[in-house]
Amino acid sequence: MKDGHHMNAIDPRDFRNVLGTYPTGVAIVTCRDGEGRPAALTINSFASLSLTPPLVLWSIEKTSDQFDAFAQAGHYAVNILAEGHGALSHHFATHRGDKFDGIDHYHGVEQLPLLPDCCASLQCRIVERVEAGDHIVMIGEVIEMDKGDARPLVFHQGQYRALA
Repeated sequence: MKDGHHMNAIDPRDFRNVLGTYPTGVAIVTCRDGEGRPAALTINSFASLSLTPPLVLWSIEKTSDQFDAFAQAGHYAVNILAEGHGALSHHFATHRGDKFDGIDHYHGVEQLPLLPDCCASLQCRIVERVEAGDHIVMIGEVIEMDKGDARPLVFHQGQYRALA
């Protein structure tokens, strides 16, 4: 350190490894783009923000192939994945054309695609988008929600895990 500042910038790979020590849930966020086409993305950046009003947030990388869809959307749904959903998580994390082709789903508010057998789902109206570094933070007000009794899928140190 020199004059209170670090000499070296934080290495992105080291930063990712450090962040990986924090276990998170895994979710698939869904929306419909400006043309009404479904879009989706696997995330672990989901967090609660406020109880009154009920607000949640997650963030999307500006370079994501799903970015334009979420930039055009007025609503999104957060599908919190359950144990055994590792393959589903991987499916929505990989780059494909129609991510819903062959995937069982149903429709919620504003025709939001919802995935069955999740721990929970939250359907949200987008209230704010906040630019932060190479991501946009998507703040949503929860307008519908549903909770099942499945156990959550957990992501820790680059692997899917189950709670003990």
